[in-house]
Amino acid sequence: MSSLPVRYNTLRDLFALFGVLFYMQVIAFFTSLGGASSLDDAQRDLEGNLVNQVCGLITLLVPLFFFIRHKVFLSKAFYRQNAFFLLFVLCVAASISWSHDPMLSLKRFVALMSVVFFGGYIAYNYSLEKISFVLGCTIGAAAFIGLLCALILPDIAFISGGIRDGAFKGIFPEKNAGARINAIAIVLLLPMIRRRNPWAMFSALCSLVAIGLAQSATGLALICAGAASYWYFLTMIRLRINRSLLAFFAATVLYGLICAFLYGNYTLLLELVGRDPTLTDRMQIWELLSPFIDAQSVRGYGFGAFWSSPDADAFIVRWGYIGNAHSGYMETLLNGGMVQLTALGLMLGEALIKQYRAVTADQSAQYRASALVIIGLFIITNYVAYVIPNYRSAEFLVFCILALSFRHHQVKFGVASRRAQPPTTAQRTVFSGATARVVPKEKNPC
Repeated sequence: MSSLPVRYNTLRDLFALFGVLFYMQVIAFFTSLGGASSLDDAQRDLEGNLVNQVCGLITLLVPLFFFIRHKVFLSKAFYRQNAFFLLFVLCVAASISWSHDPMLSLKRFVALMSVVFFGGYIAYNYSLEKISFVLGCTIGAAAFIGLLCALILPDIAFISGGIRDGAFKGIFPEKNAGARINAIAIVLLLPMIRRRNPWAMFSALCSLVAIGLAQSATGLALICAGAASYWYFLTMIRLRINRSLLAFFAATVLYGLICAFLYGNYTLLLELVGRDPTLTDRMQIWELLSPFIDAQSVRGYGFGAFWSSPDADAFIVRWGYIGNAHSGYMETLLNGGMVQLTALGLMLGEALIKQYRAVTADQSAQYRASALVIIGLFIITNYVAYVIPNYRSAEFLVFCILALSFRHHQVKFGVASRRAQPPTTAQRTVFSGATARVVPKEKNPC
C-alpha cells in the first residue's frame, strides 16, 4: 500500500497557516457562528473561551519545542539582540507576584507568551518578503470573507444599534480593530503592489473597501500616514541616501519634525475632517482612570488584573465595563505602572532601531522600510488603542514578528561531497529575525 510522505516543511507551513488564521480571528469568527454566549462582556472577558485557550496553548507549545530543539535559548546573540523585548516580558511576569488577581494575571501572561512564541516562530522560519506577502494576503482574504458575509449575513457583518450603527466590522469582533489591521495589511503589501502583484493588489483592494465601509477615521489615517511615510523612505532608498548614515539620519529628523507638527495640530485636523476632538470619549475615559493610575503609579495592579480589582468597580459604575483603557500606554500603567511603561518604551525603541539599521545596511531595504513604517504606526496607534501588548490584537502578532531577532548558524551536512561545496545563501550566518531564508528544506519525510 503506497503512502504519501509528509515533509517537515509541509507541517511547518500548515502550522504557520493555522496560527495566522487563529490570531487574525478567522477561526474565532467561524466558531462563534455556532451560537451566542450567554455571558455578559465582563464575564466573557474574564472567563475566556475554550477554543481560544486550546489554540493558544498549541501556538505556545509547538514553537517552544521548536526553539528548544534548535537550541535558540542557548545562543547569547538571542538575548543580546532582544534584550529590551525580554526585559518587558520579565516585567510582565514579575507583575504576577503583586497582582490583585494572580491567577488571572498568570493566564493572561500565558496568552501573551503564546503570541510572542508564535511570532518568533514565524520570524525564525520565513523571510521578511514572504511574511509581508502572506500576512497581507491573509488579512485581505479575511476582509474578503467579511465582504461576502455583508451580502449573505449582514446582521453579522454590520453593527446594529448605538452610535456606530451600520458600520462594517466583517469577521472581526470590533470595527476599529478590523480597520486598523486592514490598514496594516495595505502597508505590508505596498512593496508587492509596486511590482503589480495581482494577489497583493486584490488583497489590498478588499482591505481598502472594508475600511471604507467601517467608516473608521483611524483606518483611513493609518493608510494615508503609512503610504506617505513609505513613499518618503522609498524615495530616500531610490536616491541611495540610506547608504549614507548621516544623510539618512538628517532625512529622518526632517520626517520626525513633520510628524511632530502634525501631532501638535491633531485637534485642528480632526475638526477639519469632522471627527470628535475628544477621540470618541477616550479623553473622558483616561480622565476617570487617572486616579487609579496615580494610586498604583510604580507597580500597577498586575498584568490584566485591574478590571477584576475592587478599584475597577468605581469606574464601571460610572462608565460601564470596557475591558481596557483604549490606550496601550494607559493600560500598561494600570498593569505594571511606570516600571512596565519604561520597559515598553525601550522595547518599542529597540524594534524601531532594528528596522532603521536594516534600512541603512540596505538589507531588503524596500521591505525594511515598510516594516519601519509599520512599527512607527504601532507606536502612534498605541496612544488611542490598546495594541501593544494586547495578546488579543492581530497587530501585536505583527509587531512580535518584526521585533524579534534571531541568529541562524551555518547548517552542517552529513554527505562528504556537500562539504566541498561553497555555502549558499541558506547556509550563511544571518542576523535579525524575518530576514533571509535560512532554514533549508528537509529531504526526509516524517
